[in-house]
Amino acid sequence: MDKTADSESSETNLVIIPRRDRLKLFCRTYWRTLVVFITPIILLPIVFITTERAYKSFYVFLMMIVFWTLDVLHPSVLAIIPIAISCILDGLGKSFISEMYVRNDLLDCFGVLIIVIAVENCNVHKRLALKVLLVFGCSHYRLSFLLFFTSTFLSMWVSNTLACGLMMPIVKAILLELEKMGILEMYQTVGKAQQISTRHEQNVPRPSDITVFYYLGIAYSSSIGDMATMMGSQTNQLFKIYCETIFPAGPKIEFPHFMLLNLPGVLVMETLLYLWMNFNFLGMFRNRSTIEVAMTEEETQYMNTLLATQYQQMGKVQFHEFVVASIAVLACLLQATISTAHIDQAIHSSTEFHNHFRVSSPCLICVTILFLMPTKLDFMKYFKKNAEGNNDPLPSTQSKSCLNWNMVHTEMEWSVLLITAGSSTLFESLKDSGMHAEFESFLLLFEGWPPYALVFIIVVFCKILTEFASNFCVVYGLLPTIARVSVICGINPHYLMMSATLASSLPFHLVTGAGVNAMVCAYVHIPPWRMMYAGLGPSLIAIIVVWLTVAVWSTAIWTDITLDPDWSDVNVFQIFRKG
Repeated sequence: MDKTADSESSETNLVIIPRRDRLKLFCRTYWRTLVVFITPIILLPIVFITTERAYKSFYVFLMMIVFWTLDVLHPSVLAIIPIAISCILDGLGKSFISEMYVRNDLLDCFGVLIIVIAVENCNVHKRLALKVLLVFGCSHYRLSFLLFFTSTFLSMWVSNTLACGLMMPIVKAILLELEKMGILEMYQTVGKAQQISTRHEQNVPRPSDITVFYYLGIAYSSSIGDMATMMGSQTNQLFKIYCETIFPAGPKIEFPHFMLLNLPGVLVMETLLYLWMNFNFLGMFRNRSTIEVAMTEEETQYMNTLLATQYQQMGKVQFHEFVVASIAVLACLLQATISTAHIDQAIHSSTEFHNHFRVSSPCLICVTILFLMPTKLDFMKYFKKNAEGNNDPLPSTQSKSCLNWNMVHTEMEWSVLLITAGSSTLFESLKDSGMHAEFESFLLLFEGWPPYALVFIIVVFCKILTEFASNFCVVYGLLPTIARVSVICGINPHYLMMSATLASSLPFHLVTGAGVNAMVCAYVHIPPWRMMYAGLGPSLIAIIVVWLTVAVWSTAIWTDITLDPDWSDVNVFQIFRKG
């Protein structure tokens, strides 16, 4: 009888709720699913604008912009949607898809993630973390300054993926040590009731504000440092290659001039980023700060004693730590030298440049070595002479290697690879379908504007596009278009192409813009909305600094950059200046 009464009362309660309120509750609960089904229908007229493939690819691109921005599905699932829909609409070919999924930036990301796993399975990152805390203390202002600017410096000489990847385990070790001392909490405790509406996975730990602060800081810093030198970024290398291939009679892009042009802007941008992140997360320049640590002299002395004791307990550097650290350094050295030496070869090879970058080779070579190198020197016993009284048996099994596949299979962030490949496919399909001609028509609407105003338009345009696609793909697809626009408008091609290159290097809002964004979000489970909000300040800073760098500072480095050069008439497009 009681059960019957309960069921009748529940049915009565359902009837009492008005239909409009139930509909509101349904929309509030399933709004993500509704967006997935309604968005393709609303945007469908774009497909029928013309019979060309360009607008079919643009339809997929706009649809994915909505999905990525609203975070309707897990990023790994969103990454495969462009391929599925593009194949249905005949926007991509099978060979094109396979080419996108086996490309250098994805392989570089794969190699870096494996090196990160190797670092985490030895104590070298913990040893570095303790040393950093002993030298610089527990102040978040000092630690963030050190970690952010170190990431920037590293990414000047190697890819931002490798620079950020090497910093991630060090930051994790530092935060864990601070957590042990009760200074902070690395993750929040979130109940299921709060988690259902905001996360795609149940029981996923949500990072605390301080964790988000450090990891987004090193990701943003890696992207900023990436634009300073020719060897640090594939986009910069592509700028040099396009300039010297499309305009063979033009001046060569030299490394010293390029670095002198970009380094001041990088330093200004990184300083402003440091101030913004500390203001946003730590309350710098504000009266209240909920995260900042203020310790007395006695507490500081106690912490230093505790850290020194832990460091001494670790003992001498083990062979395992030495091998992993050496191979990480080797990966940096190889990547810096190989990428630099290969630029000139790519210039004379072909205009299909995305196959000519070997940034992934050093990491993959080092990964192979890690699978071979043992963690201990037990094998040396086979080559030692037996001394008197030494009856130690020879090892009967092979020593453990620094890496094994079970370790990689378990700890690899596979979602990062899907996101990297999916973001590359998204914009490459636009270029392959001929949408760049429509982009050219859009930019030519501003043909009569002053050069500095057109630079601002291009900076904003490329900054928006690079949030939804790989920065390398954006530069690869847009630079020829911008080169044509510069010739038609009678503007120095270097002037506009440089602005597009620098603006495309700075995605701060979504995981699709750069591999480093996807890496840090997957590594500590940063919700997408946190990155979108935190990136507002850096994006505004990036637009202003890049515009000033190109429109003002470049005139001091290249005094004739604002003039319409004669060498722009000699171009692969066979188009000429007006007049």
